[in-house]
Amino acid sequence: MASACTIGAKKLSSRMYLFKNRDMVYEDFKNTAVFTDRMFAVTGIDISEGVEQGVSIGVNSSGLAGCSSSVLINEGAAYDILLEEILKDASTIAEAEEIVKKALDAAEEYQWCNFVLASIHEVGVIELSSDDYHVERDESYIVRTNHHLKLSTANVVLNASNEEREACGPLASSQHRRQVASKMVESATAFQDFLSLVSTHSTSRGFDSICRHKNAIVSSEALLGETSYSYIIEMTLLGDPMPEIVFHVARGNPCSNPFKQVPVDFSSDSDTRSKIAETFP
Repeated sequence: MASACTIGAKKLSSRMYLFKNRDMVYEDFKNTAVFTDRMFAVTGIDISEGVEQGVSIGVNSSGLAGCSSSVLINEGAAYDILLEEILKDASTIAEAEEIVKKALDAAEEYQWCNFVLASIHEVGVIELSSDDYHVERDESYIVRTNHHLKLSTANVVLNASNEEREACGPLASSQHRRQVASKMVESATAFQDFLSLVSTHSTSRGFDSICRHKNAIVSSEALLGETSYSYIIEMTLLGDPMPEIVFHVARGNPCSNPFKQVPVDFSSDSDTRSKIAETFP
């Protein structure tokens, strides 16, 4: 099953925020987390099989954070597998690009998606289709929803079936969400601004809403889903080469559910890491 997500990141001097609203059609979805000495991440979902696989959002010990959003369901492999490889092996967006290029050069095919990647030093996105990718970098911020901006895939997405798009919804609703989120990210300067962003509603609270509700006013509730989780990764550079990392997470609609703070310290011992992963909301 596809997750329709609003994702993005912004670099603010010595601070960085990366966010993701995870909109899914699952009832009472409960995610799982993994915490190793290299990576803290939320497990992804294989869209075609509906089983946990790869990484949906996470951060590694190099201070590189990343998250994904669906664009199109096809017969390819789950893109969250590729994001897991990026967070395990890459320290920069350039290294992440090499991983994606190598996969496509080997004729590996993945479901279409966007990867937003960010650190204290850089923000960017990798758009991925069946046989092509595009990297965009920005000095300040990046936002994506459930379509590509740089790859020439708009017509395919526009004419895709409901099953190929699933919770991603129509192209127009994805475009609306990105425009609203982009304006809010542009003016955001603090954590509270990103909290307001992920809690923002459209009039319908449906496919075009950043915070989506299952009782939205829409013509058809088929594949609508709802915001199952909201995540904000916050990095702060305090003088050490490695920034302080806090993973904020809310289960359910972020407009009405509290965020829990999960400090991410890669120097902690394995027992501590396991306990944090086991008690993740």
